[in-house]
Amino acid sequence: MNPRIAFVLKWLPRLAALVVAGGFLTFVAGEFLYPHSGPPARFIEWLGIGLMSLGCLAPLLAWKWELEGALLSLSALAAFFFMVQMRSLAVVGVMGIPALLFVADWALRKTLKRPDQSGNL
Repeated sequence: MNPRIAFVLKWLPRLAALVVAGGFLTFVAGEFLYPHSGPPARFIEWLGIGLMSLGCLAPLLAWKWELEGALLSLSALAAFFFMVQMRSLAVVGVMGIPALLFVADWALRKTLKRPDQSGNL
């Protein structure tokens, strides 16, 4: 594989994870500093906050453990979508981009490391 493509495929999910986590943390900080409403009142609201936080911050774990961090993020976002029953998939879709990129990077690296028929790498 071309070294430039490998470099881009390695760092694109990491950059996306930083952008998504940074944006999410900016929204959370803004809500703490200038709250628009009271604290969550029901359990489902707390669950949604926890799942969305996990879905946004788990790709940061994928820097070390690519597949595990990405799958944790995708499963938290899927649980969030079904538990909270949002009308729009846009927010969950944007939050899932880094995890999907990490899965793609992991899969590509696994297929390139597979030995050929002669047993050579």
